[in-house]
Amino acid sequence: MSRRRSRIDVQEEDTELNMTPMLDVVFILLIFFIVTTVFVKPAGIEPTKPFADEDKEWNPTILIAVNEIDEIWIADQPYEVNEIRPILQSMKDETPEATAIIIGDREASSGVIWDIQDMVQDLEIQTRVSTK
Repeated sequence: MSRRRSRIDVQEEDTELNMTPMLDVVFILLIFFIVTTVFVKPAGIEPTKPFADEDKEWNPTILIAVNEIDEIWIADQPYEVNEIRPILQSMKDETPEATAIIIGDREASSGVIWDIQDMVQDLEIQTRVSTK
């Protein structure tokens, strides 16, 4: 007795998977990623970066804000750079363990912020400059 092969068996044997379109897609993606990659040129040296303790909680007792026209705000009052030393000294006298944070506007002069930071550090008040 001879058996006939069913159509399903014949189709399974004749089926081949054509890999050419898949390889074309892979090569096109590879070319796309190579072309769109931005290559960064190294600076030439690897500077030592400062360490930031962001995981430590920081609750400053003195908030110093600098706006875009370089006004310095402490305790809801505007001041000039040359006026804030006695105010900071009195705050330090009230709370010897005082800590400060300087919050500068994006448009504020960096020189004013540096002057404030130097003044606060001269008064031996631990300080940070906000970057957020």
